[in-house]
Amino acid sequence: MTVLALIPARGGSKGVPRKNLRLVGGRSLIERAVAAVRGSGVVDRVLVSTDDEEIAEAARKAGAEVPFLRPPELANDRAPMGPVIRHALAAFEDHSGVTVETLVFTEATVPFRNAGHVAKAVERYRKDDCRSVISVCPLERKPENIFAKDRDGHLARYIRDPRRTFANRQDMADLCRLSSGVYVIGRDTYVATGALVAEPVGFVEMTAIESVNIDEEIDLMLAEIIAERYGL
Repeated sequence: MTVLALIPARGGSKGVPRKNLRLVGGRSLIERAVAAVRGSGVVDRVLVSTDDEEIAEAARKAGAEVPFLRPPELANDRAPMGPVIRHALAAFEDHSGVTVETLVFTEATVPFRNAGHVAKAVERYRKDDCRSVISVCPLERKPENIFAKDRDGHLARYIRDPRRTFANRQDMADLCRLSSGVYVIGRDTYVATGALVAEPVGFVEMTAIESVNIDEEIDLMLAEIIAERYGL
C-alpha cells in the first residue's frame, strides 16, 4: 500500500500567467510543492498532474514523477478538480502497478505550506479517528458580514442565521477556514465520495502567512515580500 502525494499543476492560468513556474524566493511554485511533500518523510510517491511539458520537466527536476500528461479536456479553466484527481489516481495505478492507500493532495499555489504541515496532516490521519484531514488557518472576517449580490444591485446576508455573532475578531479564535495547504484522505474514501473532505474531519493548523494562496499578481507580490522578509 502506498501514500501518494498528488500536486495538480496545469499550464494555463489567466490570473497569473504560467503561475506554477513563477518564482517565490527564488524557487518556482511547483518546486516548492514537490520539496514540501518529499521532505515530509511520510509520502512514498510524488505525482504531478499537468498538461504542460515545461511544468512536467520542472517537476521531474524537483524529484516528482510525471509519467503521463493530463488530457486537454481536464486542463481548461472550467475543468473541475474531481475528474483531474480521479484521472491521476487511475492512470498512476495503471502505469505503476501500485495500489494507492492514502492520498495526500496539495496545491502548488500555496508556497509556504511546508514539509512539517504535510507530516503533521498524515500523522493526524493515522490516528484513525477521522476520514480526512485538512489544513486550516484563522478566519479573517466575521461570518455574519458575508453578503451575496443579486441582479437588482442589492445585497443579502449569505449566512442568514449564524450560530453566533461576534463583536470582536478576538472572539473568533475557534473559527477557521480551509487553507488549501494539504488534504489527506483514504484513496477508497475519495473514490466513493468524490470529495477531499469527508466527515469526521481532522485538521492541522497553518498561520495566515503560511496560507497565502496565489490567485492574482498581487498575491505573488505579497508572497515575494514574505519570502524575503522571513527567509521562507
